[in-house]
Amino acid sequence: RTSDGGKTVGTIEVSLVKMGELEDGETDHIATDAQDQKCALVRECTATEGISGKDNLPSLNAVLKNPICKLYRFPTSDNKWMRIREQMAETTLSFHVPKELINLHIKEDMRRNQELKDLGELAPHWDNMRKSVIAHCDQMLSMYQDTLAELGKHTGSSFKSSCSKGEKTLEFIPINLHLQRMHVHSPRLKDALYDVITVGAPAAHFQGFKNGGLRKLLSKFEAERRNTGYQCIYYSPENTAKAKEVLSNINHLQPLISSHADLLLNSASQHSPDSLKNSLKMLSEKTELFVHAFKDQLVRSALLALYTARPGCVLKKPAVPRNTAEEGGDLQHQDHPSQVKRQDSIPHHSEYDEEEWVSSQKFRLNCVIAMVDRLLEKDNISNVKEGENDPSAADCKVLHTGGDWYEQLYPLVITLKDCMGEVVTRAKQSMAFVLLQELACGLPQCLMLTLRRDIVFSQAVGCLV
Repeated sequence: RTSDGGKTVGTIEVSLVKMGELEDGETDHIATDAQDQKCALVRECTATEGISGKDNLPSLNAVLKNPICKLYRFPTSDNKWMRIREQMAETTLSFHVPKELINLHIKEDMRRNQELKDLGELAPHWDNMRKSVIAHCDQMLSMYQDTLAELGKHTGSSFKSSCSKGEKTLEFIPINLHLQRMHVHSPRLKDALYDVITVGAPAAHFQGFKNGGLRKLLSKFEAERRNTGYQCIYYSPENTAKAKEVLSNINHLQPLISSHADLLLNSASQHSPDSLKNSLKMLSEKTELFVHAFKDQLVRSALLALYTARPGCVLKKPAVPRNTAEEGGDLQHQDHPSQVKRQDSIPHHSEYDEEEWVSSQKFRLNCVIAMVDRLLEKDNISNVKEGENDPSAADCKVLHTGGDWYEQLYPLVITLKDCMGEVVTRAKQSMAFVLLQELACGLPQCLMLTLRRDIVFSQAVGCLV
């Protein structure tokens, strides 16, 4: 059948394929009148033109290069010939996609290191842990940068053969990735195209398989990481993934809320009731999503864990911050906690309400909503009275009250944005603290497994594109 699932083109039965010997690239014709020979290689050459085909797209030729062409012909039941043109070509995406992924990993690692540095002042135990994690992350970052630099120097073929699978500089590149296109021409039926993508199984060959592959190593690592609770707080892979999701939501919603707040002020300055209502609606929706993102148990437990990791914070009653009811780890800030006095400037954890700052954001939004409703209500009443007395006076009223709307909304909107900034800062710090635990509980194996996972992922994505 055709590649798009159309009608059947024909059936190919191959009983013998005899490959012709090539001399100086010339065409080698093979006799086909022998009784035991059913097909023949008519020609083999290096195609100088792009991938051919009636359904070919210009974008396909842009990413495929160095095509090799072979021509076959097969006898049909009606004593005619079915001609097949086979083309194989390598793709420039073999190197382009991995380089882009490595570049993203570098940016992500740099952002993560900065988030760890922005955690602020921590107790000695946690501060030493942070320094160790940042040092290891810097080593990984340097490794990614070196790999990207080596790939940037690569010239020539974009094809990584299986004999090169053990080369360190090419470990992010998919193996044997190429396109095979079969163009079948039948005397009686419509021509058909068959495209096949060939690629080797994604694997980190340079890393070796002495202790198993990626899946086995991840399972073993996760089991061992559960036993390191005396050093850090254990968070499951699901919770660390949740922390990254929360950070992503924060980075997505914060600029949207700020933009809608500015639009609200702009509508107020123009004294446009309809525009004001629409801007308020969008601001309310995004702020509700923003607040909802922090109502997860993980966020609350992470906030308390970070709070107890601050210098001078000693709990009156030993408490273990837990990310879930089943999971948790010990927090050892001092060898003798009873000998350390808690600073008066830091309240006891029972006095600390981790939901207060989120509720404050919602309260600020409600203040804005109430003010908009009050302004619109006064405007409606004023317009009715002015319109009954003198229609022209209503128009003058609009010009006069435009500034009043802006002046009354401005302090509330600014307070909302300031509150949001505080929420974002504290949320980012708490989620960064969760990611700190993930890295600290498995150094240096965690980072090496991350490298191995990135290699396998790069090879897999490279062939899917």
